Amino acid sequence: MSKVYIPKQHHFDRSADLLVERAEDAPGDLLTTRQVADWFQVSLQWLQIGRSRGYGPPFVRIGRRVRYPKGASVQYLKARLYQSTAEYTSETEAADQL
Repeated sequence: MSKVYIPKQHHFDRSADLLVERAEDAPGDLLTTRQVADWFQVSLQWLQIGRSRGYGPPFVRIGRRVRYPKGASVQYLKARLYQSTAEYTSETEAADQL
């Protein structure tokens, strides 16, 4: 089985706390891929590739449609909040050993 490449850092890591603040008003909303891409300031392709490779925010399928629960997306961002680069480095090193 080939090893799946999961990026260690994304540009929205630096602004995750601001994105969380903007989203906590309606956690039950279901967002489209385009809405999440705009919110996270990433490309549609990044989200699509992330879904197929197993990284990125949690999503649900409703028929053929893909939706992102807003609350789960906020939790995804909160999990990416760090106080220092040392925290991030130690976590990614531990993930690399898996």
